[in-house]
Amino acid sequence: MRVPLSPAALRRLDLASKLAGLLLLAVALEGSLGSWSLLVGLAGLVVGGATIFLDPAK
Repeated sequence: MRVPLSPAALRRLDLASKLAGLLLLAVALEGSLGSWSLLVGLAGLVVGGATIFLDPAK
């Protein structure tokens, strides 16, 4: 899917989403959120993979 971002901006967005997803997964795996850990872990997967199918506009 094409997005109206330059390649550099898309790279920064991709890095930010991967870091946020990793952070959410780490918090979920620690288990400190109790019953919310599963939901936070799934959110980490979605956030981390959100930019996989994005292509910069040319």
